[in-house]
Amino acid sequence: MNKNFRRILLVIASGFILLVVLEAGIYNWRLLLSMRHKNLTEIRRQLRWRRDELLVERASLLNPERLEDIGADLGMVPISLEHFSIVELGPDTEGGELFVCMEQ
Repeated sequence: MNKNFRRILLVIASGFILLVVLEAGIYNWRLLLSMRHKNLTEIRRQLRWRRDELLVERASLLNPERLEDIGADLGMVPISLEHFSIVELGPDTEGGELFVCMEQ
């Protein structure tokens, strides 16, 4: 009976140790998933913020009057065409490209 009692006690102790190890593993797995969820939530928040910024920028770029208002607020005005002169150069004899220069 002593041998059987030891075996039973060994099986119970092994089961208990296995249960503790599994519980620790499950706890660590849940902790890892929680940290991953937190990181993904932060990334999602940052991406939403960036998307909203891009939507505002898109709206301002699609509306020319709004761009003019923003430029006027910054002190920028369109330059009239009288301030530009276009000079066309002849072909380059050394095989270069033709250039068009705009002077202000």
